Amino acid sequence: MKKKAPQNEKSGIGIVRVRTPGGGYPIYVGASAADVLPGELKRISKECRVLIVTDRNVAVLHIEPLLDAVRRAGMDADAFIIPSGERFKTFATWKRIIERLSEMDDKRDLVVCALGGGVVGDLAGFAAASYRRGISYVQIPTTLLACVDSSVGGKTGFDLPRGKNLVGAFYQPECVIADPALLTTLPMRELRCGMAEVIKYGFVMDAPFIGRLEKNMGGLLDLEPAAVSSAIERCCRLKARVVAQDERDTSGVRAILNFGHTFGHAMEAACGYGRYKHGEAVAVGMVLAAELSVKLGMISKRDSERLERLVETAGLPTRIRGAEPEELLPFMRRDKKTRAGKLRLVLLESAGRAVVADAPPEKTILQIIKNGME
Repeated sequence: MKKKAPQNEKSGIGIVRVRTPGGGYPIYVGASAADVLPGELKRISKECRVLIVTDRNVAVLHIEPLLDAVRRAGMDADAFIIPSGERFKTFATWKRIIERLSEMDDKRDLVVCALGGGVVGDLAGFAAASYRRGISYVQIPTTLLACVDSSVGGKTGFDLPRGKNLVGAFYQPECVIADPALLTTLPMRELRCGMAEVIKYGFVMDAPFIGRLEKNMGGLLDLEPAAVSSAIERCCRLKARVVAQDERDTSGVRAILNFGHTFGHAMEAACGYGRYKHGEAVAVGMVLAAELSVKLGMISKRDSERLERLVETAGLPTRIRGAEPEELLPFMRRDKKTRAGKLRLVLLESAGRAVVADAPPEKTILQIIKNGME
């Protein structure tokens, strides 16, 4: 079926276009999700059944307006509600979504809408990627972290006990609707978690953006609409640029977006996916990666301190607690950037430029981890 072009830009709505070999898709920033979604669904298919996958926390706040909007537009829509939290990002939850899709399956097209944070987006996206070898889906992120990172770029999947995101697929959405109004119900802890990813974009590829964050962090945390929309749109443009160059994370270009993640994922796993939220772990991981960059003579102590100060201003942790230093290393060795048994890390060459480099000896990494213990 030939699909129409994305909706025209409306007043107050920014559109970031992600270019991929398959054609790409729009990210609507500043949109009212309930206004944009029905038109996007009709663009995808003139006749479809819609499954909105969300979690218990988001469902209470946001599911009814979206269901009503889709149904008023003449489409059949149902909600599928999963438990909240990273510990439910599992094979069992994915299987439940797949089974629900099979129950809905008839002659009409199926479209999945992922309404939630990174856990919902990854699970619903992978369900769309794997059911019938691929059906359409839409990302509607409800956390800042998902708006600027996990909803963009097509990474989908779930966790195993041995590590995060070990099962999954690259599968691009039909569109992303990043509606800042959905963030107003976020707990402050979740908002701060998203700020870790926002800070990441500045330090890996946009030095001027760092200065903007230093000036506007208060407005961002207060969810000032113009500040939030501007930050989301900038981060999405930066990620879209990277995804266009390295859609499937094969050339190494996309790996810079993992700044802080090797340490952070190891912290999450070592602490049982409970003590730290993803953004908190990434925040600590960025501080550790910056300190390692200083130790290797790549950046100045001033650059490292600048990152740590911005992380602290966002109200995020900068030190590890709840794990022994040696517990992180086995998880780091299983990082996806490891090649031929050699660990690779994203490090800083300056505030605004990251590189992927072979890791130093493990004793050096262990010392950085020990220094980063609370």
